[in-house]
Amino acid sequence: QYYKDLYHTLFESHLGFGISVWGGISNNRLEPLFKTQKKCIRILFGDKEAYLEKFRTCARTRPFGEQRLGVDFYKKEHSKPLFKNQKLLTVHNLYKYTCLLELFKINKLEEPLSLYSSFNRSPRREDYFITSQPSSQFIYQSSYMWNSCRQTSSKISFNTPTNGFKNTLKIALQELQFKHDTLDWCELNFATNKLKF
Repeated sequence: QYYKDLYHTLFESHLGFGISVWGGISNNRLEPLFKTQKKCIRILFGDKEAYLEKFRTCARTRPFGEQRLGVDFYKKEHSKPLFKNQKLLTVHNLYKYTCLLELFKINKLEEPLSLYSSFNRSPRREDYFITSQPSSQFIYQSSYMWNSCRQTSSKISFNTPTNGFKNTLKIALQELQFKHDTLDWCELNFATNKLKF
């Protein structure tokens, strides 16, 4: 538990700072941040004994056949099970979580007025938005995500309590994140059109 608090305090707080502004960048530009996040997760929650065991003996004390370090020595631990065990979101899904939560709060409370008036609600369906030209800006990205994630039978509306929406959104993002392969990440773990709530 201490390591999880440490992660949220010292790493995720910096990673999530202003993410709704800069997080709409392409996945290949997010990749270096994701690699850093995975490194942090391995350091805090990884198998420390297996990692330290590699460095306990010098080459001269190893058996003759094991003096040269092979591929297995440099192999990194899979990070996906670590994210799953700790119930943590990747940088891609942290961006989705922050954008959708901010959109929800702005439209529920109708403030700040300058941002609320920037959203263009559909006259036919109150819980949908008319999106402008595609861009990486917060208004377009959050409106697009909201429209593509909404299920027709969804009970989520702007009358839903904020905590209820937060929990529903986090669970949906975690389900999406841990689908498909149990060890390796794939594009479908971060696909906005696969997220439903």
